[in-house]
Amino acid sequence: MSQPVNPPPRHPPPRRYRSTVRTEQANQTRQRVLDAAKRLFLERGYASTTIAAVAEAARVSQETVYASFGGKRGLLEVVIDATIPVEPERDSALKVLGRLRTARERLRAFVEFCCGVLVRTSPIHNVIRGAADSEAFAVELRARLLSERLANQKRHLARHVRLDLRPGLTPREAVERLCALTSPEMYHLMTAELGWSRERHQDWIAAIAERELLGA
Repeated sequence: MSQPVNPPPRHPPPRRYRSTVRTEQANQTRQRVLDAAKRLFLERGYASTTIAAVAEAARVSQETVYASFGGKRGLLEVVIDATIPVEPERDSALKVLGRLRTARERLRAFVEFCCGVLVRTSPIHNVIRGAADSEAFAVELRARLLSERLANQKRHLARHVRLDLRPGLTPREAVERLCALTSPEMYHLMTAELGWSRERHQDWIAAIAERELLGA
């Protein structure tokens, strides 16, 4: 009696592996484009940066850049989003300062946090200001970022900093004054144009914020 012949084992194709590799390659390509775009925006400004230059620097085709980001405007917006601290990083820092004992300690820590963000974002804000000279979307983008900064600082002051404001100062006025003091425009003026160190700028902002928001 003949023995049944067992079929050879079937090996499923390594689709998941190939898919993972393709995803990693796509992510690496996207990051190369973003890194190239950010470097060129900072070196040349928005107007003088072309998709062709970004593609060449990232070693990809122009079609890849357009397909991934939609053009130069999309590139700038994604570069901005990638520069802003992610929520877990931001929330962790704010929770730490929220546990400080006095309002002055919390305010100084919040100014330090804001100045740390400015170190990362101010150069990109300078690119946006340059683009606003000729691009309507950049004007709208500046207005949107200011509105978001006001809303975020209002929330952070209420939830984490918890100040006892000096008499006569409303919460809205406090937010507006702190937002002005910690603006990217102020940071650029003091550090890039006047040559102040980051530490000197931060100490000056903290001293003014204490006086303006808390009183002598």
